[in-house]
Amino acid sequence: MPAQTANRRLRTYLAGAAISRTGDEMSGPALLLLALSGSGAASTGPAVVAALTAATAVGGPVLGVLLDRSRHPGRLLAFTLIAFATAIAAVGLLLGSLRATAPVVAVALVGGLFRPALSGGWSSRLPDVVPARALPRTSALDALTFDIAALAAPVLVGVLAVTLSPAHAVVVAALTILLAAPAAWTTGGTALRTGRQPPLQRQVLTGFQAIARIRPLRRATVTSVISYVGVGLIFTSAPLLAQHVLGRAEHGPWLVALMALAAVVGNAAYALRPGRISPDRVLVATFCLLAVASGMAALALVADRPPVGVGCLLAAAALTGAADGPQLAALLRIRHRDTPGAVRSQVFTTGASLKLGGAALGAALCGVLASALPAAMLAAMAAELLALLCFAALSQR
Repeated sequence: MPAQTANRRLRTYLAGAAISRTGDEMSGPALLLLALSGSGAASTGPAVVAALTAATAVGGPVLGVLLDRSRHPGRLLAFTLIAFATAIAAVGLLLGSLRATAPVVAVALVGGLFRPALSGGWSSRLPDVVPARALPRTSALDALTFDIAALAAPVLVGVLAVTLSPAHAVVVAALTILLAAPAAWTTGGTALRTGRQPPLQRQVLTGFQAIARIRPLRRATVTSVISYVGVGLIFTSAPLLAQHVLGRAEHGPWLVALMALAAVVGNAAYALRPGRISPDRVLVATFCLLAVASGMAALALVADRPPVGVGCLLAAAALTGAADGPQLAALLRIRHRDTPGAVRSQVFTTGASLKLGGAALGAALCGVLASALPAAMLAAMAAELLALLCFAALSQR
C-alpha cells in the first residue's frame, strides 16, 4: 500500500473514531439532561444510561464474533453505528413524549447492544488500516481519540443544552455517530472467509478462551478490569469530592474535564515514543500512579487546611487522567500484539465489555460508600494495589 494512501486511510480511521466516540460520550449526559427537563420520573435518566451500559457489556462478545465472521467487517461496523445512532434518537424521542419509564428503558437496552462498535469494534479494525510495524504508535493515537471525545463531549452538551435545549444535544449526539459511518465502511477492511463457520453460540466463547489461554492477554485483561474498579470509583465520586473539598458539587464536571485533559496530554506523550517502554510496563506504571492518585484524593478529604485539600484534589485528578490515558493505549497495544487475527474483534469487544464491568462495579461501590468518601478512595487505592499484585502473580510461569 503506498504511503500516501496508508496515511489517508489512517486519517479517515482516526477522524471516524474520534467523531463517533464523541457522539457516544455526548449521548449519556444529553439523555440525562433531557430526562431531567421532562415531566417523567427523576429516575428515568439514570435508568436509561444504566440500560445502555448493561446492554453494552452483553453485546460486546456477540458483536466481536459477527465482525470476525463477516466478509466485510467495515460494512457491518457502519451498519452497527447507524443502528446505535437510531436507538439514541429513538430514546430521546420517547423521553420527550412518554412519561412511562419501561418503554424507554427497553429501547435503550436494545440500542446498547450496538454500542461496543464504538470502542472495541473500531479498535479491532486498526490492523486493516496500517501495517503491523506501525501499530504501537497508531494504537496510542487510537486511544487518544477516547480522551479527546471525553474532553469535548461535556462541553458540547453543555453549550447545546444552554443555548438550545437538551433535545438538541441528543439530536447532535446521534448525528455525530451517523457521520462516522462512511469512515467505518471504508476503513473496516475486507476479509476472505473460506469453509464452514462454527455455530455462533460456540464461537461467542472463543474470545474468552483466547484471553484465558494467552498469558499476556490474560494478565492485561484481568489487571485492567481490577484497576478500572478503582477508576470507576474515582470518576463517579467526582461530584461528591467537589462538594466536600471545593464546596460545590457543580464543580465535579470540571474535575472530570481535568482528568480528560491530563489523559490527552499523557496519551500524546506516549504516542510520540511508544517503543521506548513496553506496554506491559506501562500498565504497571499506571497502576502505581492511580494508587497514588487515590491516596491523594483521600488526603484531600481529611486535610485540615483548605488550600492543601484543594491542591491534593487537583493533583489527584491530574494523576488519574495521566494514568488512565496511557493505560488504555498500552492495553490496546497488547491486544494488537498478542491476539490471533481470527479472533481479533472478539478479544477487543470482550475485553472492552469486561473492563466496562469493572467500571460499573466501581460506580456501584461509590454508591455504597458515598457517605464515607475517604473509605471510598482507600477502596480505589486497594483496587490498584490488587491489580499490581495480580500482575506479579500472573507474570509467573
